[in-house]
Amino acid sequence: MLTFCGALAAGEFIVSPASTWAEAWPIAAIAAVLVALLGYGLAARGWPLGFAFLLGVALFLHASVGSEREFRNCPWMRNRAYRGRLVAEERQGLMAAARRDLSRRAAIGISGDRETVALGRAILLGERSRLPLATKRVFVESGTMHVFAISGLHVMTVAQVLVMLMALLFVPRRWAGAVTLPFLWGYVGLIGWTPSAIRAALMATFYLLAPVFWRRPNALRAWALAFLVVHLSSPTMIVNVGNALSFGVMLAIILVGERMRNEPEWKRLLAVTLAAWAAGVPISAHVFGRVTPGGLLANLVLLPAAACTVASGVTGILASFVSVSLAAHLNNLSALLIRAMVGVSRMVSSLPGANFEVARWSYAECAAWYAVIVLSIILLFSLRARRLFG
Repeated sequence: MLTFCGALAAGEFIVSPASTWAEAWPIAAIAAVLVALLGYGLAARGWPLGFAFLLGVALFLHASVGSEREFRNCPWMRNRAYRGRLVAEERQGLMAAARRDLSRRAAIGISGDRETVALGRAILLGERSRLPLATKRVFVESGTMHVFAISGLHVMTVAQVLVMLMALLFVPRRWAGAVTLPFLWGYVGLIGWTPSAIRAALMATFYLLAPVFWRRPNALRAWALAFLVVHLSSPTMIVNVGNALSFGVMLAIILVGERMRNEPEWKRLLAVTLAAWAAGVPISAHVFGRVTPGGLLANLVLLPAAACTVASGVTGILASFVSVSLAAHLNNLSALLIRAMVGVSRMVSSLPGANFEVARWSYAECAAWYAVIVLSIILLFSLRARRLFG
């Protein structure tokens, strides 16, 4: 499935500069069908990859076709769009009210420390507009600003908290994940349906639903299914920077995490942090012209701290419905972790060489970086296996 995802992504990405060919999408679609029929009929090896590649080409070209002509010729689409806007505005009003209530609950017991409250709301609810500029600059220069983007780290932590809550409520283990999904997607809605959160929630959905179908949860399979859903439904996301960072970094974390699952926790944390940093370097260098080696050091502390902050913050919000005093204690724990994160980020950002600008990398340089990383990992694990079994 992973190779199928790669072939689909390659087809979408390679044709992405050729927007003028958009009207030719039926040709690519017919070619994909012919490859599938001939490959299956002749039992040819590798035909699914060719089919996926051509399917990606067809989908991207089709998505590039402008909808203005259809919009002009179909008056009912205008009416449907207007009704959709009315429903969306009503829903946004309800979500905004709920978000304000959760934001208030997240500040119980720590309202006197405005900076910490703002950071906590940014990490937990994605309210980055309230962050002080000086503090935001510190996290940018230390390469750790990603902890404020609601993504896989936040969504999976919230999912784990909800699953634990279901266990305390004696929900059977097989159904615990499925029961948490409405609450998890409600959380995604409350923070504004950000694309990174939707991608993470989609992956969490496939992961948590596996026991319902008597299957063992598998992170790599969940990643692949989420990747296919996103890129089949919205092919133009292949050239979206945030999408590339989300899927690229998450894939690196999953692959390295699986290989290191039997190692001590500190080794696993080091390997996962290195993998996440290495996966994000070319994208950041290509788009922003910036490399942050300091992020490798800072994330060793900030990633676990951010996960604990989200866990304690979510638990504090849930506890506030039962006990304000308990919520205050949990929020103070979250505030303590946030202050530690700020201190580490400031220390790392002050180190020489922690953050520097570079000429924007070309696609060839990005590909070379990934090739070196992959070859290094293969060599490392082959040497490790030879030492253990040789």
